[in-house]
Amino acid sequence: MKILSRISFIILIGLICLTQTTLSAKCITYKRPIFRYEKEVIDCPIVSSNDKRQTQATPDNMFVVNFNCSVADKVLCNKVQNVFVTAGKFITATINLKSVVSVDAKFLDFCANFGECDTQAIILGAAGPARFIPFQDNDKVRLLPQALYKQLNLPQHPQFGPNEIMATFNSNMTYWFEGDPLPMLRRQADLLYVVLHELVHGLGFVNSWNDEFGLQVLTPMLGQIVEDNPIGGLPPTPKTLFLETIFDKNLVILPDGVPLTTVTDQLNQFQFTPTTSEQDFISSQQFQIAKGIYNDGITSDKIGFVLTPGIPKNVPLTQDQIQNNVLILETSLNPFMPSSSIGHSDFRTYLNSGDFLMLFTYPPGKTLGEMLDRSNTTSTTGPIGPRLRTLLGIIGYDIKQDYTPPTTLSTIQSNDNTTNSSDNNNAKPLSSSSIVSSNLVLSLVCILSVISFI
Repeated sequence: MKILSRISFIILIGLICLTQTTLSAKCITYKRPIFRYEKEVIDCPIVSSNDKRQTQATPDNMFVVNFNCSVADKVLCNKVQNVFVTAGKFITATINLKSVVSVDAKFLDFCANFGECDTQAIILGAAGPARFIPFQDNDKVRLLPQALYKQLNLPQHPQFGPNEIMATFNSNMTYWFEGDPLPMLRRQADLLYVVLHELVHGLGFVNSWNDEFGLQVLTPMLGQIVEDNPIGGLPPTPKTLFLETIFDKNLVILPDGVPLTTVTDQLNQFQFTPTTSEQDFISSQQFQIAKGIYNDGITSDKIGFVLTPGIPKNVPLTQDQIQNNVLILETSLNPFMPSSSIGHSDFRTYLNSGDFLMLFTYPPGKTLGEMLDRSNTTSTTGPIGPRLRTLLGIIGYDIKQDYTPPTTLSTIQSNDNTTNSSDNNNAKPLSSSSIVSSNLVLSLVCILSVISFI
């Protein structure tokens, strides 16, 4: 696989260029997870499988954490490192990982290192796949996070990077750790909850639908496929396409039952050329299609992940089907919030269920143990709830049939002030231009977590 060097359409700056026809590849890597747009396309040539990191894992924890702590408090450093170890054990208790997952984890001062010094909207951290790799699925090329690609255990594969997941967390925050007093203060956050959430994003709970161009349209990531020319002797033919992640494959518009992957096919009817302008796209039928998906992306209960095979496509789903066979995704945020919208489970639907882990915002004052106790999933599924287990299995992981908690988490009996809390029902993710109306809101997104105090 190889990359094309340039394209004139200005909104294609972030393109990914792939090919299925040569023994080399281009993969997407992220330099720093806190800055999600700092990505680059690099060479990852086909190599024979030889992962020496396998020997570092243990049966109860297939995660290897390369941890770097930049604060002077070594006791705190040890606590944070232990959280990553515990999170790895929880995931290993759920997923039968065939290959080790390596995490590059950093704990540092965001103000000193990144200039993020806002005391009212504190960025807690960022995590996500360290590398996306092109994969020929049964119907089209899709992007797989390296953690998932490694589970295929192919004898030959694109060269892997040193880590599957990158994670960076802010030391300028008072976290709650297992063993600390309960109840947890509303101005605290259980770091284990946050780390687990972000590691699941790194495993592949990542969608590509975004308003990349700031035009209030949603499209998948844009890139190019280079295919052999059917006329012998001629050079390969590049084709610019919208590319999905493996997560996107099962997304569906509700209740219509229209798969978003077929919308991707419609968008790919637009013919990009070296002279294509932004206005050409705006004037096209495909732009109107993308505009319609944007409207779906800001309308509650409009997009979901189908969890049951065999549901007919393009046939309206009943409420029973949506309730039992779909993970409803977060589409209530208006305007559309990159990484929060679509990239999380619906807040109102799953706050009080066993599928609370992948909400876009953190319930104030609740530890992971309390959330498990409230949803009665401490011993049945653990933090990776029933729908999330199914989803991870659908995208390609081998899910264990039985679940045994790797450790016991603290909990207390208390009045549950989040069950019907107007604070949480009105919670919004943070951006540089938004203010939340609750005492504490932690926005959990695939590469950014923000906490706000007022």
